[in-house]
Amino acid sequence: MSAEARKTFLILVSGWVILASSLDSVTATAAESAPDHPLIAGYERFFVDPSSNASEAGRLLFGELNCNSCHQAGKAGETSPEPKQAPILDAVGARVRTEYLRSFLFDPQAKKPGTTMPNLLAHLPEGERRSAVEALTHFLASSGRLVGINPTAKAIASGRVLYQQVGCLACHGSLEANAARIATSVPLGNLAEKYTLGSLTTFLNDPLKVRPSGRMPALGLTGNEAGELAAYLLRDLHEAAEPNLKYSYFEGTWENLPDFAALTPLKTGKTVGIDLTVARRSDNFALLFEGFFNIDRDGDYTFYLKSDDGSRLLLDGKVAVENDGIHAPKERRGTIRMVKGTHPIAASFFNGGAGAEFDLDYSGPGIPRQPITGTLSLTDQPRSPESKTPEERFVVEESLVARGRELFATVGCASCHKVRHDDSPIPSRLTATALAQLETQRGCLDPAHPANAPVYPLTDRQRESLVAAIETLKQPAGSHPTPLEEVSATFRRLNCYACHQRGGVGGVEEARNPFFQTKQQEMGDEGRIPPSLDGVGAKLTADYLAHIVSEGAKDRPYMLTRMPRFGKANAGGLIAAFENVDSMEPVKAVEFHVPPRRIKSEGRYLTGSEALACIKCHTFKGVETEGVQAIDMTIMTKRLKRDWFHRYLVDPQVFRPGTRMPVAWPSGKSLLPKVLGGDTRQQIEAIWQFLADGSKAVEPHGLGRDPIPLVAEGEPILYRNFIQGAGPRGIGVGYPEKLNLAFDANEARIALIWQGAFIDASRHWSARGAGFQGPLGDNVLGLPEGPGFATLETGSALWPTQPPKEVGYKFRGYRLDPQGRPTFLYDFKSARIADFPEPGLSKELSTLRRTLSIKASNPPSDLWFRAAVADKIESLAEGWHSVNGEWRIRIETNAEPLIRRSAGKAELLVPLIFAGDEAKIIEQIDW
Repeated sequence: MSAEARKTFLILVSGWVILASSLDSVTATAAESAPDHPLIAGYERFFVDPSSNASEAGRLLFGELNCNSCHQAGKAGETSPEPKQAPILDAVGARVRTEYLRSFLFDPQAKKPGTTMPNLLAHLPEGERRSAVEALTHFLASSGRLVGINPTAKAIASGRVLYQQVGCLACHGSLEANAARIATSVPLGNLAEKYTLGSLTTFLNDPLKVRPSGRMPALGLTGNEAGELAAYLLRDLHEAAEPNLKYSYFEGTWENLPDFAALTPLKTGKTVGIDLTVARRSDNFALLFEGFFNIDRDGDYTFYLKSDDGSRLLLDGKVAVENDGIHAPKERRGTIRMVKGTHPIAASFFNGGAGAEFDLDYSGPGIPRQPITGTLSLTDQPRSPESKTPEERFVVEESLVARGRELFATVGCASCHKVRHDDSPIPSRLTATALAQLETQRGCLDPAHPANAPVYPLTDRQRESLVAAIETLKQPAGSHPTPLEEVSATFRRLNCYACHQRGGVGGVEEARNPFFQTKQQEMGDEGRIPPSLDGVGAKLTADYLAHIVSEGAKDRPYMLTRMPRFGKANAGGLIAAFENVDSMEPVKAVEFHVPPRRIKSEGRYLTGSEALACIKCHTFKGVETEGVQAIDMTIMTKRLKRDWFHRYLVDPQVFRPGTRMPVAWPSGKSLLPKVLGGDTRQQIEAIWQFLADGSKAVEPHGLGRDPIPLVAEGEPILYRNFIQGAGPRGIGVGYPEKLNLAFDANEARIALIWQGAFIDASRHWSARGAGFQGPLGDNVLGLPEGPGFATLETGSALWPTQPPKEVGYKFRGYRLDPQGRPTFLYDFKSARIADFPEPGLSKELSTLRRTLSIKASNPPSDLWFRAAVADKIESLAEGWHSVNGEWRIRIETNAEPLIRRSAGKAELLVPLIFAGDEAKIIEQIDW
């Protein structure tokens, strides 16, 4: 019997006009239609019609009114509806105002029309009822205290924007003056009478902590969004706030914070919190705010200082956060261990022109991030009673707390609500009739409201629905809901139908449709309306479905409405039902006759701008596209089932009519006959396998808005920079034959080889040029890490694992031949090595031919070259060796290569035999 389970999930849109003619059937003015009965959105939308299924309607009410908590079920309970757990009331005194608790307990429906909380005390004479309410209020208020501050105009404005984006209006109605009420809107009541800015912010940050049944889900709020949303909801709040900081105002031109002790202020005064409106002008000024920071517990406190331009925070005379200098809005933070009590605080700020911004938040032990204003005072002395808010003046009486705790256990509160006392939940001592023995014309369902029965102001239709459901539930177990019924029931409980359509039921109501918006207007409804969930169990993996429901998601960056987090406890049954109901015939395995690396290479090519151009609409590793910002391709195999992916790509319109996803294989036929023989199934499977690398997948060609591809024409092109896989001293070489390599100068080795396009220089040639850039082409092959040459006493000795420099390597640079091809030069101990790579050609693909020339004035007899390291290396005909069955290598030298097992891996080693002071190895790699 929750008074709060649907409270604050609100979106409020200002300035939109909805034609009354389109809303006549579902809206009315708030004064005319404030609900006079428990309002459950799923019931109001689907079951108020007398012709609807009364038993299904009653099952929904039975769970949402939490009848299960009192009327315990025996065997019949195996089919009892999922209950909605009432709000957890631990620390409710730090969340809800005492006067609200008092009036709400006296008459829940009068205080908050539409609440699902029954009146437990209605049977008592008024005097006794007020006495019981007072005891319960003191008991609940003893769990914490509130500090009241007013919302700022800036936060209210930001909150209004958030309301227009995050999707609150899917469940709640507008609070704007004269706004029409939508009949299915979950009521909010007067939030300013219930919450302070800090307590509502705390709740919005994690509503599932208080209401674990997920009827008010978490919206994935970040930063100070919860505070901004709370500010908008409480925009009419006017706390009796006293000035709590002294300020000194200065004017001048600075590039850093001035020495305030050396300046004379132009103005001084007092203010409530940090307030830039005391400045006489909008730029080239400075402010110093001074006061005291008051805390009631020891612990680590974090301070968040955001400013444009410079700022500094001092606590106890020491710098806590430094954010000085000329800069755009920037946030810095600092954490300090503090003891409870009063601490001097000084916050300074200057503006050097353009915009001015200065905000200070804090968080601490058990205290979420919030504005610091409520903790400040002008002096280190306690405030006078006259200056305190009603919450601060309220004094808990221990005798009333004890009586309230007793009432909480005996009148029925503890049957629904959890409250801990002495580290244990208070058990309910109320005994109610078991479900199987319920008489449907007595107790809560008796319109006469007999003594000792909770009063629910039910409509006749609601009462009829509950009677029908109870009669069904009393039957012997066996009528378990089918998986399809479980899906529908869960959608009604969690109000999923407010956003999603499934099986022709639900979806966005006409009156709410304008509130769903998008960043990509050209996408139309597909970009702003949450997707249909028809067949979703066959589309999404079970793990990802569970993740979406339990953790929320923001996979569609173009859609402003957010998928909220309902909590893990509310996901399990739904996911299992989806898996059972939605199925799809498996797609047969696809056979290829090319190596796995080549398959991924073709998949990468297909997604790039030179083929199907998937990258022009879909983001990739978070990188924005030139067109719409559709779902990131690197999470697709994590989200989607393979069978659905194959079928969707062949004909997207079958699965999502009206989608802007183009048909890349019209009538199932490929438009790219030269890729994998034009085989549609192979091409789709190649894309799937490429995307299966997730965040490790190589970027397709054409990613980003301003690529700078380097192309070798006529002679090789060299690129020295931070290259992914070749270290910070990478030397990239792109050959006209479309062979590419990256040489790691730190380790004196060829680190990577690949085919096709060379590299995109935009990362390093734009802005600050930070970070590593990977290959632009395909079929990237990493060669063995570590030293390429080593001295081994025997053929079974371990290969050294130290960095090459530590075992005698020294890079000496490179030289170019007349065609511009580099030979890399490095030493290993007394041996001088010239490493000359060049392109070969095999089956129209570039391969690597590498000539290693070694010279030593005193040739060592125990020098070896390591050509490959893998799980499996096998000898083939004509001197070739297979490496993991994926690529081949051939060694031409005057010694027999050795395949051995060492340190759990297979190695291909070549002993060097010198002719005089020279030795040579020719290595060919085909991949």
